[in-house]
Amino acid sequence: MRNKALLFCAMCILVSISVIGCGKKSQDKVLATVNGEPIRAAEFNRSLAMNFKRDPSFSLTPETLENQVNMLIDRRLLIQEARKRELDQTDRFISTIKTFWEQTLIRDLMAEKDRQMKESVFASKDEIINFYDKLASKKTFKVFKSTDKVLVLEFFRANPASVEWQEKIGPIGYDEISSDLLREAFVIPRGQMKVFKNDGSYYIFYVSDEKKVSISPLADIREDIKKKIINAKKQKMFDAWLKEVRGESEIKMNENVLKGISHDKK
Repeated sequence: MRNKALLFCAMCILVSISVIGCGKKSQDKVLATVNGEPIRAAEFNRSLAMNFKRDPSFSLTPETLENQVNMLIDRRLLIQEARKRELDQTDRFISTIKTFWEQTLIRDLMAEKDRQMKESVFASKDEIINFYDKLASKKTFKVFKSTDKVLVLEFFRANPASVEWQEKIGPIGYDEISSDLLREAFVIPRGQMKVFKNDGSYYIFYVSDEKKVSISPLADIREDIKKKIINAKKQKMFDAWLKEVRGESEIKMNENVLKGISHDKK
C-alpha cells in the first residue's frame, strides 16, 4: 500500500507539472523504461487525457494510475515483441502506416487552411437574407453537358421537350446544394434554361418544375444559414487554392496504365 501511495504522489506531481505547462522539459521526463526504451511523461499524459475524454467520471487514484502505467508498459512490450518477429517489416504494416501518415498530414493541412480562411470569411446580412429567400422553393433541374459549344447552343435553342437530357436533379432545396454551378442555376425561373461554362465544359440547366415549401422564421435559422454560407465560401476558396497548386505542379499521366486498369476491371 505504501508503494502505491508513493506512486500516486509521484504521478500526481508529474501530471501537475505537465498540466501547469512547465514546457517541453517536463513532457520529456522519463516515467519508466522497458528493455531500455523510455516511456515519457508526454505519452502518459496523452493516455490519461484519452481516458478523461472517453469517461468523464474517470478519476486519479493510486489504482487507476498504476493501471495506466502498467497498460503503457504492456503496450511497449507487445510492440517490442512484434518488432522481434519483424512484423513491422511486412508490406501490410508499411502500407497501413503510410496510409495513416498521409491521412494525418492531409487532416492537419485541412485544419490549417480552415484556420487561415476563417480570418477572411464572413456572411453579410444581405447574403443571409438572399439565402433565406431561396429556401421558399424546391426546384427540379434537367442538365445537359458537353465540351462542344456549337452543340450546346443548338440544344439551348431547341424545345426542352425535344432535348435528350443527361441528368435530372431534384426536387432540391437551395440549402441542400453543394455545387457552385447549381447554386448559380437556382435563380433560373421555372420553364426556362441557361447555359453555364465551367472548366472547359458547357452546361445547360433547365428548370422543369418548382414547388413552394414552408420555411421557419429567419430568426430561428439565421445561425444555420450563416454557417452554410461561410462553409460554402471556404470550400470555394479551398477549391481555388487546390486548382492553383495543381496548375503550378508537374503532373504526368500514363494513359496506357490507366487503360490497362480499366480493361482489368471490366
